[in-house]
Amino acid sequence: MRKGFTLIELLVAISLFSVVIIISVGALLSLGRAADRSHAIVTAIHNLDFAVEQMSRTLRVGGAYYCSNGVPPLSKETRDCTWKVGKQALSFTDKDEQRIVYKFNQAKGSLDRENLSVIPHRTFSITAPEIRIESMTFNVFGSSPFPLDSLQPRVLIRIKGRTAIPGMKEEDQVDFDLQTSVSQRDPDI
Repeated sequence: MRKGFTLIELLVAISLFSVVIIISVGALLSLGRAADRSHAIVTAIHNLDFAVEQMSRTLRVGGAYYCSNGVPPLSKETRDCTWKVGKQALSFTDKDEQRIVYKFNQAKGSLDRENLSVIPHRTFSITAPEIRIESMTFNVFGSSPFPLDSLQPRVLIRIKGRTAIPGMKEEDQVDFDLQTSVSQRDPDI
């Protein structure tokens, strides 16, 4: 009597092995796609964090904050926009005495920066295309010089949006809601 496997036993074993391999490869591919999505989302959110941090650092050492939706003044004029009257643009004088504007670009869904002190004015987006801002509000408190108010100048920034990562399904995109407060470093006295 010969010992070994029959053709039927061999076919059944190969079939089971193939099913296990197909399931395993599918799971590995799913994990790879999930890791790619997660990495893309983290990268997009880190870009937004970097843009807001850069803006905050510049605002912190600036002054003469002017809150508006339209064309900001070129001078050091100030204007508060307190609760419920937030605006989509903020201009201020930076540490180098240049007039800078941060504004919400509704058409592109981005946060833009413009330097009004150089001609021609150069505007560029400081958020990545993978970030789609849906709403952005600036509130300014205490921007008037000391005799007019005794508040330390501060800016409240609120940003709502969604990631817009190419190649990713809409249901895999992530909503975000970011709020930060920036106080002027120098005392307003």
